[in-house]
Amino acid sequence: MAVEDRVVQFGRPAADPPGSWGVPALLLGAEMKIERGSLTQRQVLQKARVKVSASVYSRIENGETRIDKPAVVEVLLDALGVRPGPRRQDLLRLAHDASAEGWANTVRSRAGVAYREAVSDSMLRLTSLEEWAERQLVIDTNVISGVLQTPRYREVVTAKTLLAGQRRLADRIIDVRRRRAEQFAAAQPRSTFFIRCGALYADFGQTEMMVEQLKLLLRYVDDKESPVAIRVIEAVNPLAIQVTALIRLSFAKGSFAAPDVIYTEAGARAEFHRGPLAGEEADSDYLDYQDLSDTVIKQAPGLAKSRKLIADALDWHLDRL
Repeated sequence: MAVEDRVVQFGRPAADPPGSWGVPALLLGAEMKIERGSLTQRQVLQKARVKVSASVYSRIENGETRIDKPAVVEVLLDALGVRPGPRRQDLLRLAHDASAEGWANTVRSRAGVAYREAVSDSMLRLTSLEEWAERQLVIDTNVISGVLQTPRYREVVTAKTLLAGQRRLADRIIDVRRRRAEQFAAAQPRSTFFIRCGALYADFGQTEMMVEQLKLLLRYVDDKESPVAIRVIEAVNPLAIQVTALIRLSFAKGSFAAPDVIYTEAGARAEFHRGPLAGEEADSDYLDYQDLSDTVIKQAPGLAKSRKLIADALDWHLDRL
């Protein structure tokens, strides 16, 4: 299909893009930032033939949002001075592809008002990026990593860790987390999970639940065919920067090379940090988190030691039954 056939009228959504929006939106925003050069976003918007809000432009350039109306990007490309040709065609293709809903978008938009608050904007973006991930590194300091949780562990931990303002949404949040775990189980990207040793002993008053959870972790460890690896972090404070979770996603290389993305959580705050494109200077926060994750990888014990730490924790819980 020619790119011209995929461009839609301003204000109408594109039909049938080939995949979820996360990586195309990431790449589109990064490339549009390059096109902007020394101009400010405000200067670009002043040149636009159709009014586009500053917040929409900022979110597009940061790769934070699904492009539900790709023709908005046409307006911005005109304002940026991107003329017809292969470069513009590539950017319009990315805009089209970035209009595709991910599974979390579908849940939030089609499950009614009840799920709108339970699926945050950061969850929409994270789950869409996860759909594209070829490899991921996950570091958790307080609990077992979400996609590895048993249903009972997920229920208990969610109830114990939600902020006060979120507790009324517990059932819906648990359901969204369940769906995310199912997506992971179906896709099975190459993954290494780093779990702090203390999390293996935190049973939240539910010893039987923890026995079941640790047995599941051991099944992952003992499955030599699984693309999932688990390492136990013995350090008391493995993340020198105060975050409770870090996910580093790497993507398959296509016509546009997608840089790694690092997602971090600290309390209610979630942030995304994009690696640099070729020839681009890396963001300092990204470099800090990259160094941090590299340090955790180097310091974590190997397979045999990690398995022993999980088995020791399991024995400790079994003795308490």
